[in-house]
Amino acid sequence: MVNRGSQKIRLFIWGAAACFILLQVYLVFVKRHMTLGINASFNSHPTPHIMGARNISQTFVAQRDRLTRIDVMLGTFDRQNDHDVVFELGTQGGKAILQKVFHASEVKNNLYHSITFAPQKNSKGTSYYFSLSSPESTLDNSICAWMNRKNIYREGGYHLNSRAQRGDLVFRTYSLQPVSAVLGTLNKKYPGIWGSPVVLILSVVLFVVIQVVVLVKLLDLFLESLNSYLRKRA
Repeated sequence: MVNRGSQKIRLFIWGAAACFILLQVYLVFVKRHMTLGINASFNSHPTPHIMGARNISQTFVAQRDRLTRIDVMLGTFDRQNDHDVVFELGTQGGKAILQKVFHASEVKNNLYHSITFAPQKNSKGTSYYFSLSSPESTLDNSICAWMNRKNIYREGGYHLNSRAQRGDLVFRTYSLQPVSAVLGTLNKKYPGIWGSPVVLILSVVLFVVIQVVVLVKLLDLFLESLNSYLRKRA
């Protein structure tokens, strides 16, 4: 009876370990997470008021596939504004892909405002623009975007009414990617052997093995204690 109980415990432990490994593989290599791409930061000046026929825009090149979110740092001039703002995303030289409308009252002063949309397949390497406009806004009831008059983002630029201007908007892009893709990007930053995919794979495998060993040990101790307790009660 004791041997059968021990065998059942072992089967349960290794079954739990196998499920844990499969879960780790799913989380690292299959499941997609929101990951940061471009981060054009450090604001220095506000743009002109976004109102009437005025339109501000920024061009950029997507770093990864499945582009799904853009954050833009906006300003409210420390007041409550109440007109609609139109966000538009499109390809450079092409037509608009989508439009999203949000209310100016949702904007937090001097903070990023997030615009999410359906993931754009095969977006990596594609040249895009995003624009902001608000036809009904006025000088006393409008928002602005934050920018830097220096060239803080080299693969695109800031435009006012479709005319190129000096500097860039302050913005971030996000895409849906598995953890393995992000780890691969980080790994490439290191020279020599440390930038090798083999090192990345071995690091992930070692991390999972350590987790499995710890899990097996903890389950073994717990189930052996439980089995011993039940035998004494029988």
